[in-house]
Amino acid sequence: MAPISATGYSFQMVGSVPVVTAPAEIDVTTADGLRAIPFEWHSGGDATVVVDLSATRFCDWVGLQELVRAHQRAVADGGGLRLVIPAESSLQRVFSGTGLGGLVPHFATVTQALAEVPAAASRHSCAHCGAVFVPQREQARFCSRDCRAAWNGEHLGDPAVEASALTWSMAAMSEATARLPVVRVWEQDQAFAAIGEAVWWITMVDATLVRHYLETYDAVMAVRTPAERRLITETLAGLRFARNWTSRGAPLGEAIETGAGTRRITQWTWKPIPEPAHASLPPRAQTWELARYRAYQARLAGHSIGQAFSQVVPFLTLTGENAASAAS
Repeated sequence: MAPISATGYSFQMVGSVPVVTAPAEIDVTTADGLRAIPFEWHSGGDATVVVDLSATRFCDWVGLQELVRAHQRAVADGGGLRLVIPAESSLQRVFSGTGLGGLVPHFATVTQALAEVPAAASRHSCAHCGAVFVPQREQARFCSRDCRAAWNGEHLGDPAVEASALTWSMAAMSEATARLPVVRVWEQDQAFAAIGEAVWWITMVDATLVRHYLETYDAVMAVRTPAERRLITETLAGLRFARNWTSRGAPLGEAIETGAGTRRITQWTWKPIPEPAHASLPPRAQTWELARYRAYQARLAGHSIGQAFSQVVPFLTLTGENAASAAS
C-alpha cells in the first residue's frame, strides 16, 4: 500500500519525484490536501510534484482553484505541479474549456508527466523584475522573496480565469440539461451518462457561484419566497448527494426508476435509497453528507429527473448571468 503523506493523500517516489494520488472526489472537504502539497514536498527539496488525478471523478471549483494555486506557489519556490488527467475524462474537458490547461501542465499518463520534469538549470531571469540570478532550486523563477511575493499578489486568483470558468461551466450546464429530452429511453447506458453529466455541471455551477459570487447568489435568492428558497437549497443539496454517491462507485441506475412506458428520460424518477455509511468521513463531513442525504430523500426521491432539474437550473442561470454582468 502506498504511504500517506501529511496532505492526507497517498504517494510513491518514482526516482526522486513524488507522485501523489488525488482522491476520487475533490471539494471543500478534501481540497486542503492540494493546498498542502507545495508546503510539504517543496520544503523537503522536491521542486516538482506529479499529482495523479486518474481516479478523480469529481473536482469542484474549490478544488480546481487549489490546483492552480498550489502550482503557482510551487513555481514561486522553483518547482511546479505536473497533473495526470486522462484524455477522455470530465476533468480534461473542464481544463480545456476553462483555460486552466494553460495554467498548469497536465498529461494523459504518469509516464508522460514524469518525462516532463525539468532538469536543473544554471541561470535564470527573475519572472518579476528581470534580474539574472543563479537558482538554488531547479527552475526557480524569482531572485528574492520580495519578487516572489509581488508576483503572487499579481497572479493568484486571477479574475479573468474565474470569469472564464463560470462562463464555460454555465454553457456546459445548459448544454447538458438541454440534451436530456432527446436521449432515447431505450439507450439506458447513454441516458444514465447524460443524467450524470447534467448533475455534475449543475453542482459545479452552484459551487462556483457560491464560492466566488456569493453576494450575487444571495441577492437572486433573496427575491424568492421562503418556500422557494428552501426548495432550491434542498434540491441542490440532494443533487450533491447524488453526485457524491455515484462518485464513490455506485451505479447511477441504482438511484433511478426508469418506469415502463415513459417516453423521455426526464420522466424517470429518483428512487429512495438506504442511508449510506458515513463512519469513514470526518465528523463535519458526516454532518454535511447526512444533510445532503436527507435533502435527496425529501426533494429528489419520488420526483422526476426533469422536475428536480427545473427547480434549480433557472435559478443558477439567472444568477450566473447576473454574476457575469457584474464582473464585466
